[in-house]
Amino acid sequence: MDNFHWKLQEYKGANTRFRCPKCHKPREYTRYVDSEGKYAPFEYGKCNREIKCGYFHYPNSIETHAPIFTPEMVKQEFIDWNNYRYNLNTDSDLVKSMITFFGDESKVIETLKKYYVRTENNYMIFPYINKSNQLTYVKKMGYNNFNRTKYIYTPYKAKTGVFKQCLFGLHLVDNSKIVHVVESEKTALICDIFHPEYTWVATGGLNMISKINDLESGVIFPDKGKSFEKWSDRIDTTRFTMNDLLENSDSPEGSDLADYILRI
Repeated sequence: MDNFHWKLQEYKGANTRFRCPKCHKPREYTRYVDSEGKYAPFEYGKCNREIKCGYFHYPNSIETHAPIFTPEMVKQEFIDWNNYRYNLNTDSDLVKSMITFFGDESKVIETLKKYYVRTENNYMIFPYINKSNQLTYVKKMGYNNFNRTKYIYTPYKAKTGVFKQCLFGLHLVDNSKIVHVVESEKTALICDIFHPEYTWVATGGLNMISKINDLESGVIFPDKGKSFEKWSDRIDTTRFTMNDLLENSDSPEGSDLADYILRI
């Protein structure tokens, strides 16, 4: 990676996020700072609402006398499996909703256990496990029925290095099934129950599509609209195929494959 003068400010509380100049949503705008922590002019930044807003302006022509940033080599840490002490409760909202929709508790539980998913009240615990069965990252996300709340974070903290998120479900990938890729963890779980003849993995975010390079090949199912356009520009078409089922459907903009299945 080249040296650079500006980077997006790291999140250090609500005071480091601002009102977006385009969509005007509060605390959704990340500004650019130099190596001394000084801000670029306000118009230079990125809205966190990438699909619904998409504002992004990099300070290419803005000068700063601060030293350049130099990329640091940071050691990857892994989470100790002995510290992964969550249980699986069928009263958790998302789990309960999945059981009601599919009408088969055993299938739902089988899938959740296969992905090592656990719960804490109405929060889902999504572990990211690599091909060596190492726990690379854990997300804790709140759900109200099938709908995700804004509450999302990792309950573990790295000590001297960083956690590096791999594909959700990567540990399940082998040569026995074609791999299908979606964005959200919930969607991967629902699709696994609905179409168990494939191996379903999730990027865990719109900007995590580069993680598919850990796969030899696969079929990509982006969310409808801007996600489809963005992922289409970033995948290696010699290895991966874009599926346009959602693009050609009457599903609303931003719908994913789980929304399509739950509507059937």
